[in-house]
Amino acid sequence: MRYLDATIDQPASTRHPMQAFIAETDAVRREELLAWQAVPRRDIEYALFLVEGDLDRYREAIAGVDSVPEFQLSPVDEDRFHSFVVQETRPEDAAWRAAFAERGLVVTFPVLYDAEGRMRLRVVGEAGALRSAFRDLPEGLSATVHHVGDLDHRLGSPAARLTARQREALAVAFDAGYYEVPRETDLDAVADELDCARATASAHLRKAERALVADALGAE
Repeated sequence: MRYLDATIDQPASTRHPMQAFIAETDAVRREELLAWQAVPRRDIEYALFLVEGDLDRYREAIAGVDSVPEFQLSPVDEDRFHSFVVQETRPEDAAWRAAFAERGLVVTFPVLYDAEGRMRLRVVGEAGALRSAFRDLPEGLSATVHHVGDLDHRLGSPAARLTARQREALAVAFDAGYYEVPRETDLDAVADELDCARATASAHLRKAERALVADALGAE
């Protein structure tokens, strides 16, 4: 079993109106799809998002989307809110989802929508199915693949982006007090515990730290 991290960019003509709103305004900095459920026989789907941005401008925009008959917004703090949406399934979305569903692939949550309206997602399945799905995306969609790997670690957390050696280095450093304030150990001690050179230990930690920060910021 393999996983693939990618960013999918839809042409402006087929984007969901709220993706277009995100891309064309500065009202939303980041949106995460936390959960999604479809009712195929009714062509209706339910979605829960965590949105970082301007709640009032978001409310005004989504109220004008014809394919969204119902929605509820619930503030989390001054910068974030949850958006619970009942929406009609659009043919444009059903087309790209079919490329995954027909091959037995699973999209894991959250799915990130960045400030440009692009989707950052992780897809899990057999290697051949992953390759063919991204090769056969509907015309007009473009995909950038960021990571491909074996499904040999826990999904659903930022740590999923780390290699086994990077996770080991972080665990050793954390247990030794390297991340306490003030620090309780130094890089030399971490390197000794990892049985590697100081420069190697530093590289493992910096790469792991960068991956975690990038995940938190929705960056690459």
